[in-house]
Amino acid sequence: MHQEKVQYYSCKKAFPVLLKFRLSLLKYLIRKKKYPLFTIKASNGGILKTYEMQKKIKMTKFVKHLGHYYFSLTFPHWPSDAFDNMVSNGGLNITASGTSYKKQIDTLLLGLTSRCKYNCVHCYEHFNLNDIDEVPVARWKEVIRKFQKSGVSVITFSGGEPMMRYDGLLELLKTADHSLSDFHIHTSGYGVTPENASELKMAGLNAAGIGLDDVNPERNDTFRGYKGAHEQAVRAIRCFQDAGIFTYVNFCPTREIIRSRDIIKYLDFMKDLNVGIVRWLEPRPCGNFMEASGSILLSQDDKEFMTQLYIKCNTSAEYKDYPLISYEAFSEAPDNMGCMMGGNSLLYIDTVGNVEPCVFLPVTFGNIMEEDLSIILDKMKKAVPGPLHVICPSILLNPAIKSKVASGIKPPIPYNELTREFSELIINS
Repeated sequence: MHQEKVQYYSCKKAFPVLLKFRLSLLKYLIRKKKYPLFTIKASNGGILKTYEMQKKIKMTKFVKHLGHYYFSLTFPHWPSDAFDNMVSNGGLNITASGTSYKKQIDTLLLGLTSRCKYNCVHCYEHFNLNDIDEVPVARWKEVIRKFQKSGVSVITFSGGEPMMRYDGLLELLKTADHSLSDFHIHTSGYGVTPENASELKMAGLNAAGIGLDDVNPERNDTFRGYKGAHEQAVRAIRCFQDAGIFTYVNFCPTREIIRSRDIIKYLDFMKDLNVGIVRWLEPRPCGNFMEASGSILLSQDDKEFMTQLYIKCNTSAEYKDYPLISYEAFSEAPDNMGCMMGGNSLLYIDTVGNVEPCVFLPVTFGNIMEEDLSIILDKMKKAVPGPLHVICPSILLNPAIKSKVASGIKPPIPYNELTREFSELIINS
């Protein structure tokens, strides 16, 4: 099948769909037994508070794909059973994270394999990459069942390069419950073909996030540490689109692409590729970037430029035909939602089974191959009971993490080595 072009909705064009969506909320309100955590009250973090926050963080644009809508990368596609299941667990109460009004974890990232042919300069899994898959597929199945039972909106297979464990990826998709969650993949594009993209679609893959960091092929390939990375990423986008899989792009905005203003050309390129969403992931001092915080972090001027561009892209008529931009550094800023790591929105299990609060924070609360998952999650919940209204913890904790690494501890650092630092995050939040 050939994918119809995605459609972007903002400004006046969005009104009819938003009206339809708001009318659909009546079923949640009427059927309280099935949707016990759906609430309107702003004081409970309900839908009125959600609307208020969405306006504040400029996430009012959305995308239509094959008859369904994507409001963000943390919600399942709507309408769907997975979206309804999210609502039943309080997933629409986005400002109620850490309270009894939101049981739902928005995004669970699973590092399916440590294998990868690339050598990305920003790789957060740098310290784990090898040629051995340490977590069996059977264990990943147990983990997925556990999280789906408790409530998770989107399960994303990452790596390494998940396409290098293709048979396992296919098996996990085929055996999961697609009425409870959406399933995504984060890939460099390596190994994607029209044939396996179609197989993944048939197995239940909803969306694919492809890593593409520059409009310039040579710069992108240097950044990704692999000749031909740009070409493979573009080809993968088209393969997924032709298979009917929603596509978005994971983009790391560097100082160079911002200050040269090539980011404007990049957005034009994304529009031409007809991707649904572009996710901006600012450089963070972890993995391959752990020692480079001074040279890779964006300046205040860089961030201000990015923020204004983000607002224009998502709200102005000038950019109405451009992809939706997801900019976590803005939406999770201290004055907005706050950092949502640790299961408040996001949770990560790395390629060797370590349970970590975020892909950018190499701190482990336990390993799924050694400990009971419930015990690990309880420990994390106590350490990060709610959103943190502080500067990104990956930046704040970087000196302490580097100190532990210098003392001989391999990342990720055990939580018990950083309990004081985590307590300070809570105090300062």
